[in-house]
Amino acid sequence: MRRTTTKGWVGRLTTAALLAFGLIVFGFPLYWMIRGAIITQAQWTEVPLVWIPRDVTFQAFVDIFARFRMSRVLFNTATVAVLTMICHVLFDSMAGFAFAKMRIPGKNVIFMTLLITLMVPFEGLMVPLYLIVARIGLANTYAGIILPGAASAFCIFLMRQFFSRVPDEVIEAAIVDGAGWGRIFLSIALPLAAPAVATIAVITFLAGWESFIWPLLITDPHSQFDVLQKVIAQATFTSMGGTIDVEWPWLMAAALISTLPVLILFIFCQRFFIAGLTGGAVKG
Repeated sequence: MRRTTTKGWVGRLTTAALLAFGLIVFGFPLYWMIRGAIITQAQWTEVPLVWIPRDVTFQAFVDIFARFRMSRVLFNTATVAVLTMICHVLFDSMAGFAFAKMRIPGKNVIFMTLLITLMVPFEGLMVPLYLIVARIGLANTYAGIILPGAASAFCIFLMRQFFSRVPDEVIEAAIVDGAGWGRIFLSIALPLAAPAVATIAVITFLAGWESFIWPLLITDPHSQFDVLQKVIAQATFTSMGGTIDVEWPWLMAAALISTLPVLILFIFCQRFFIAGLTGGAVKG
């Protein structure tokens, strides 16, 4: 009895130690970001290193909002993230339902081809995608940022896994009652796949908010269509007396502004996120 109790105590202690280690490893970058945003540029270059901020200042946030019109920038970025989420929820769920339940000639070949695209890195598509979007006049627009990534092979796969769990008898009964595919999708299949829809909504909103390379590439540096990613890139370097230097408090403040909404959203939606991924992992 005592031996069992000792093993249980050691196991709990080991688990607590591992969790504490993980908290330190994954929490340190957030601490370093906050610390870097509330100190001055001079304290960044002090030797020895300043671990605990002194003379806390929020001037970096004031400068960021004044120099880069952050209210407009945050509105643009939030609009891109929300529209990206809506497109993915709509297109990915429809495609997943079609692959799971509709009889389409060659759908398995199409689906396998779609999965193969997951192995193609975005860097390989970046240049031709930019040329296409620029030539049709969508540069510096919401559509130019959103439409090239309005659907995802991974999200389609996830939705297909969920829709595959819907009993065929339910679909057949709805068809016998005279319901069309649109009605079956909206009234029967989609409500049953609510965890997957919530998961896709969270994933794609975060992807739209955090996307860096494509918004930076498709928006003109001299245009007024500012998004958060461009501001972060511009905040990295600033001219100081004719030389280019890194304005670290600006960079950390912009990165913190970018991170906090994502962190808050994940904290409140993590149960939907986990339920969606684990629920779609096994086909019923």
